Amino acid sequence: MESNKKPLSIQERVNKICNEIYAKGEKPSVRLVLAELPDVNSTSTVHKYFANWRSELEANQQSLYDRLGFSSEFTQSFMKEITRFGAEVEQRYKQLAKDANEQRDLAFADLARTEESLHQKEVIVEQHNKQVKTLQAELQMLKQQKETELDKARESNDAAIQEVRQQLATALEENKALSQHNETLRTAMTKSELKLEGNEELINEIKHQNKDLVDENKKLNQSITELSKNLVGKEAAIEGNEKLIISLQEQQQQIAQQLADEKERRQKLDEDLLALKTSVIDTQKKLEKEEIKVSEAQSKANELKYEIEQKSIERKETIRRLEHSVASYEKLIAHMENQKKTSDA
Repeated sequence: MESNKKPLSIQERVNKICNEIYAKGEKPSVRLVLAELPDVNSTSTVHKYFANWRSELEANQQSLYDRLGFSSEFTQSFMKEITRFGAEVEQRYKQLAKDANEQRDLAFADLARTEESLHQKEVIVEQHNKQVKTLQAELQMLKQQKETELDKARESNDAAIQEVRQQLATALEENKALSQHNETLRTAMTKSELKLEGNEELINEIKHQNKDLVDENKKLNQSITELSKNLVGKEAAIEGNEKLIISLQEQQQQIAQQLADEKERRQKLDEDLLALKTSVIDTQKKLEKEEIKVSEAQSKANELKYEIEQKSIERKETIRRLEHSVASYEKLIAHMENQKKTSDA
């Protein structure tokens, strides 16, 4: 508001500085005035304006002395009090305006810091939201991939196990059939030996057939042993796949726990964001209160200014009444002197 006023001239600034020094009960000087004017370096310039102020002060004191007939000491004291009162009121108005501006600036600074913190929290929340979405997508992809691999491994293991079991069942059936056939041959051979003890050629043939059957039975037993080993290997592979499934489930639980922790952090950030928004609202309310205080201070300053003007008018009216009284007294004195002269004549 003050920046919209027209800048003071050097004479007005010198008058203001001298009045403030004079109101403090101190004697103004060119050196003191020059110290308060950093943009003025010429002593002669300040001396010229200081001489104007002193001449104006002496003229006002002399005028008041001439009109009221007061002593010079009373006139100087009266002028000092008027100047001091005006300077104090002006200083009070400036201090009120300065305090209000400082409170307004502090409120604006608090609001700016709060808005900056709110913006940073919003950026962090947005980053965490992106991370949560990325983790969810990765978790879903990993889950689908592992489920696909698990299904394929299960299908492959089931097919291998089924094939081994079929081969084992076939081998067992063939072994059983061969055993039965061997037993039948042995029975037949015994009977043949009993019936044909003298037929050496038939006996050799039967023995040869029996030997072939025994060899074939050994081969089948070896095949059964290999199939059993394959079955054990498949069962070990199944056990390894089950461990892999358990490991994948544990990884899935870990990812789920990470996702839960991320959700908890996100919830905390949301709470911090809500608290920051509440703080921004409180700061805005404080700013509104400070603006109201500034307005009230401005109103008080205007009231003080009006009061000063009214007191100035009252002082002028008092001076006018005193002048009128002095004029009446002068007329009365002149009338009494005329009467005295008449009585003396």
